[in-house]
Amino acid sequence: MRHFAGRAAAAAALRRLARATAFGLLLIINAPPVGAENWPQYRGPGGSGVSAEKGLPAKWGAGGGVLWKTRLPGPGHSSPVVWGERIFLTAFAAAGEPGRGRLLVLCVDVRTGKILWEREVRAGQIERVGGANAPATPTPVTDGRRVYVYFGSYGLVCFDFEGRKVWESPLAPCGGEFGSASSPVLHGRLLLLNCTTDAEGFMLAADRETGRTVWRTPHAQPTLSFATPFVWETGAGEQVVLIVSGHVKGFDPKTGRELWRVGGFPKGVAPTPASAGGLLYAASNAQPGFVVAVRPGGRGDITATHVAWRHDKAVASVPSPLAVGGYLFALKDGGVMSCLDAKSGAVLWQQRLPARGNYFASPVAGDGKVYAVSEEGDVSVIAAKPAYELIATNSMGERTMASPAISAGRILIRTDENLYCVGGAR
Repeated sequence: MRHFAGRAAAAAALRRLARATAFGLLLIINAPPVGAENWPQYRGPGGSGVSAEKGLPAKWGAGGGVLWKTRLPGPGHSSPVVWGERIFLTAFAAAGEPGRGRLLVLCVDVRTGKILWEREVRAGQIERVGGANAPATPTPVTDGRRVYVYFGSYGLVCFDFEGRKVWESPLAPCGGEFGSASSPVLHGRLLLLNCTTDAEGFMLAADRETGRTVWRTPHAQPTLSFATPFVWETGAGEQVVLIVSGHVKGFDPKTGRELWRVGGFPKGVAPTPASAGGLLYAASNAQPGFVVAVRPGGRGDITATHVAWRHDKAVASVPSPLAVGGYLFALKDGGVMSCLDAKSGAVLWQQRLPARGNYFASPVAGDGKVYAVSEEGDVSVIAAKPAYELIATNSMGERTMASPAISAGRILIRTDENLYCVGGAR
């Protein structure tokens, strides 16, 4: 009997060892490569939407390429952000009646897709949202120690990587017809946020260590803006750029003082600016849409003096422009993508992608490829070249509003229902 018990115990131990070995191999296979690039904020490093990584996947689906898939506790339009082996994103778990539910912050293991922790941000009232928006649209930002989140229903909250709340800074509930959409970004010690509330619109700079307000610059009428602040590195120093109040404006990041402005923009602009080659690119979602290239160095109203070029046809809706490889890519509803020469604004090509319909996710790029995701979850992979070349098409089969993230040779795609990690064969 003792002999039988001993053999059973040994067999159980071997099974446990086999399971542990298999799990260890899974971690090794899925482990991000050493030195993998982080994707710390909305649109990645510097808010550019461009990754320096190589060997990114182009095709995936039933034949392989999806490393893991994680069911999310609720939908949201916030993009995943990545630091090391951790992914952060937000979600809204509805509770039956409109305006009721839980605002959630999630931390996910980049290797396995396991949800490591989930924290609720309790709001007295869920903000009103309209159109295609949701209460969890702003994307988090991380500095490798902490993750900073903004909910229009509550305000700013900071957590450490273990899910412990570090500080919170409640703000008036976001107002307007559609609700909040702008994401916080980091600049040095400052956490920058564009916010439109029931009472006013303003850009806020908070101390990222404490949440204390450093400066607050009110928006002129019209205050409505969905754009995320963009830090523009110019030869004369860094500036915070925001499209608001009918203008694209540059601000001093130390004080919030307006430095310059270019007019002609409507209210409620959604695209966030981009930059490359010494120029700033700002797109408008007014119909039929336009994009301007702005030279640095101006002060005051520089509409007549510092606009390098302007293009007025089919260039923008909600997605932000993408500057990569000397080209500027813009995407609008219906799947119409334009490729412009970034220096001159000359149209190099304009093409309707296979995936039509609406586009809310901003395109991202890496490894010579541009990834464009439609609301229906169809991903077009286009060569970042001056001649149109469709590399591949992929279908997530689910509604997709969030912009993708790129890190560790993988692409993270967040749908209403799931978070997908795409990679593997290259």
